[in-house]
Amino acid sequence: MDLKPDISRLMKRNIYTFITISLSVILTTLIIQLLVVVLDPDVTNTEFILYVWPWVVGALFIFWILTPGLTYLWITNLKYSIEEERVVIQKGILTKQSVSIPYSAITDFTLSRSLYERWLGIGTLLVQTAGQGTQTGMYEGKLEGLIEYDDLYANLRAKVKTTRSGYHPAHPTDGQVKSDSELLQAILEEIKRIGRKLD
Repeated sequence: MDLKPDISRLMKRNIYTFITISLSVILTTLIIQLLVVVLDPDVTNTEFILYVWPWVVGALFIFWILTPGLTYLWITNLKYSIEEERVVIQKGILTKQSVSIPYSAITDFTLSRSLYERWLGIGTLLVQTAGQGTQTGMYEGKLEGLIEYDDLYANLRAKVKTTRSGYHPAHPTDGQVKSDSELLQAILEEIKRIGRKLD
């Protein structure tokens, strides 16, 4: 199953995030200006406006010129494939990258919905593997801009659980082993049977 993020909603989420960042920078600069002018009698309000604000406005201008366009290109190139044995994330603007994560390596999925994502009705699934963890804030993969995130979340968790238990309904084994202890017992019996045949 191939999925693409909802481009318009994901782009809106990023624009709202950029606006929040810009307002935070402006507010922080205003607070610094107030503190500097009040605490340092050598610095006047006019000097601060003349020497600091051009840098802040220039940085924000460059940020708004470059970031939305690059973000749009990034989002339009995102593609997710939910396969039988793995999740594949394709991304990139100039160079394309394909990240393939087998279910056997996945330890868990985390459903993340920021304030803007909840408002826009989308969600992000973070793919956690044994090499990464929530403590480090790092994830092997990220599926963002999803509309039907609840169904996909439940489906992927079921696939991981099925892979870990060794129980495959599409390819049932003798007795359809459903738990780790039953699987280990079946392996032990098979090894004993092979040993008896070799003797």
